[in-house]
Amino acid sequence: MENTSIAVSKASKKKWEQFKNHNRESFEDMFNRILKSQSEEDQMLLTQEDILDIKRSILEIEEGKFKTLDQMKSKYNLK
Repeated sequence: MENTSIAVSKASKKKWEQFKNHNRESFEDMFNRILKSQSEEDQMLLTQEDILDIKRSILEIEEGKFKTLDQMKSKYNLK
């Protein structure tokens, strides 16, 4: 594995150390853990298809193409 170094201020290094799971966790391990976590979180974000579906739904609501909760309750004889 090829290594490289990065320059950060002492203040930043001190802040980053607070993210370690334990004192002996390397910065590389910590960074990779955080990147993996962020990547997994990004996968839960809305897709372009989700956004289009939301926009279509908003248009349908604006056009009055919906039923209210009271209308649905009445239709299915619910209280």
